[in-house]
Amino acid sequence: MVQARLLFAIAIHARGEPSEGQEMLDNAIDMAISLGMNTKDYATLNGNSSPCLEESFRRTWYELFVVEGIMSAIHRKPTMKTRSVVHEVLLPCEESTYTDGVCYSARSTLAQFTDRHFAEEEVSFPSFCYRIEAVQILSRVLSIANTEAHPDEVQAIDNSLAAWSHYVPPEKRDIISNSGEIDELLFQAHMLIHWATILLHMPRSELLSIHPATADIFCAKGDKQMPSTDTKHAHASKATDASKELSNLAALRCPVQKHTPFFICTLVIASVVQLAACTLHNCRCMYQHRDRITLVVGLLKSLGSNWACAGSVLVKIKRIAAKVLRSEHCTMTVASTQCDSCTDSGIGTSIGTEDVPWMEFFDDPTIMSFEQFASGTLLFGEGT
Repeated sequence: MVQARLLFAIAIHARGEPSEGQEMLDNAIDMAISLGMNTKDYATLNGNSSPCLEESFRRTWYELFVVEGIMSAIHRKPTMKTRSVVHEVLLPCEESTYTDGVCYSARSTLAQFTDRHFAEEEVSFPSFCYRIEAVQILSRVLSIANTEAHPDEVQAIDNSLAAWSHYVPPEKRDIISNSGEIDELLFQAHMLIHWATILLHMPRSELLSIHPATADIFCAKGDKQMPSTDTKHAHASKATDASKELSNLAALRCPVQKHTPFFICTLVIASVVQLAACTLHNCRCMYQHRDRITLVVGLLKSLGSNWACAGSVLVKIKRIAAKVLRSEHCTMTVASTQCDSCTDSGIGTSIGTEDVPWMEFFDDPTIMSFEQFASGTLLFGEGT
């Protein structure tokens, strides 16, 4: 029942019912905690001496942890239920080992995984573990969301984000195998790190001053402007670079249906950052931003055939992009397509909300809501 509720929570969230998805996830977590799934012995005591069934229980707990972290980021919740209880669950094995049904009993602990940073020899852990660590860092970002955190705390979290990729072992640094297969768990881990970077730095940058009123757009809930703990340009540069990395993930050649529906949320926030940066950069890097947003729009279009939330946000992003990226704004030249740094925030540029006419599109009542899209009202009319 825990697994069923978890899967249902993801599905109804992705069809444009985020509140209902959060409620179902909370239900699944409460049930898991009441059963004791967060304890080390639960899998062994309830696994009927089947290593694969035991592994299934362990993976269920950690999947609850990961999904709660993602939904907490979407709803900007500073705390997580799965982090409020002691959990001693052994770490999952490699995905291929599990799917092949050759699970084994020897497992590492979360403490052993964390302590690898200072181990004399580098040890490679299953991909799932790096995804878990990415959520741990994401939860630290959320804990100071919309609060005036001490600069040292912001810097400490930023250090963790920057360090994360250095501790991914060499054999896992390329998420595409020799056969062309994508390691989806590592894909998600990188996705979460870049998303967390944006959530940490964008509210402390100049980008938020031109950020549209996104309270009604899925996965891009507006943040409060926070005091900068570095130069605003430094924060903006890190947020913009992270959005570029998310678009690089989107550029990987694979069927989009293989990706988690939560990838939609990161595509949305990446496009919002790119549009804000594009406004600051003006023509200097227009076509690089345009190409990234074109890619994101294309993926959202493809994902919209499966998930209603993608179709809904696609309408809004296209309307905004059409206003910001109009071709007549710039003339295609070598200078406009090549620039020394398109990850900075437009140093020396100051722009206010009154200079950004595309903000009005987020409040345009003619743009469909999730409820309209999911129910088919705008497609088929009332009463169909």
